[in-house]
Amino acid sequence: MAGERAAGSYRITIGDGRSTEELVEAGDYAYAHSCVSSDNFPARQGDGRRAREIVLLEFDHDVTSDEAIAEAARLGLERPTYEDALYFGIEHPDVQRERRVVFLHHPWFGFFGRRDVLCLWTNAGRRELGLEGFDDRWTQNSRFGFVRTHDGVRCSGALTGGR
Repeated sequence: MAGERAAGSYRITIGDGRSTEELVEAGDYAYAHSCVSSDNFPARQGDGRRAREIVLLEFDHDVTSDEAIAEAARLGLERPTYEDALYFGIEHPDVQRERRVVFLHHPWFGFFGRRDVLCLWTNAGRRELGLEGFDDRWTQNSRFGFVRTHDGVRCSGALTGGR
């Protein structure tokens, strides 16, 4: 797909044992969607603390989630987890002040049948953590967080379906 480019790369460390509520609090958001909780997005600890590299992709045109995921796969990037979004907001709080950052993890089946993913944005100068519809079109002012593995091997959460 023509018109995409990497818009930055950021290292995060996940798996430190905090609950979803603790991660949201540590993000120090002016607003966080009430559904971003352990009931809906339980923080998985996996193999303990580990580093991940988040690569932001941006497009010069509107895209669907499937189009963004396909382009990331073509570039050798993996789909993120929702934990990636939570840790990213904590460790790189100013990035979302520039433009919205969308994490196309396995969507949560939210209210009214909508499939939602975590998004970080700024509203009137306030940092916010919210949910947006996975099945909606994304405007070209969106950036998408994907994961680059350093060993070149896809891990769980691969682009085709893991969370």
